[in-house]
Amino acid sequence: MNLFADIEPALMMGITVSRQWKNGIELCAPLENNRNDKGTGFAGSISSILTLAGWALMTRALHEAGIQAEVMVVKSETEFTAPVTGDFMAACETTDAETARVFQELETRGRSRIRLDAEIPGCARMTASYAVIAI
Repeated sequence: MNLFADIEPALMMGITVSRQWKNGIELCAPLENNRNDKGTGFAGSISSILTLAGWALMTRALHEAGIQAEVMVVKSETEFTAPVTGDFMAACETTDAETARVFQELETRGRSRIRLDAEIPGCARMTASYAVIAI
């Protein structure tokens, strides 16, 4: 499954999956594609990779469970704590219980929401709410 095949901005940013585990995912991006005028990470790129980490985590979980649903961010808050000065990675993780809750709500109501935290260690973190809607 190529998570970003249909997301042109992610392709232009050079975002790839660098690591996956049962309840988590880590994305990476090169600074070269995501620099601002100061030579550090562009805030829009940082927000994008953090948002995509949560989206990718849920999209992958749904795919692996054979559940047809769309995932979309509905609200997010990002805190920038230090400049990104090199290639960067964003990680997002959830729990079995949260994933099971989303799957159960999809089955009974056709939709759910999940709050996920993503982080670029030492540089930025985001809390975002995602809508998950059965299709």
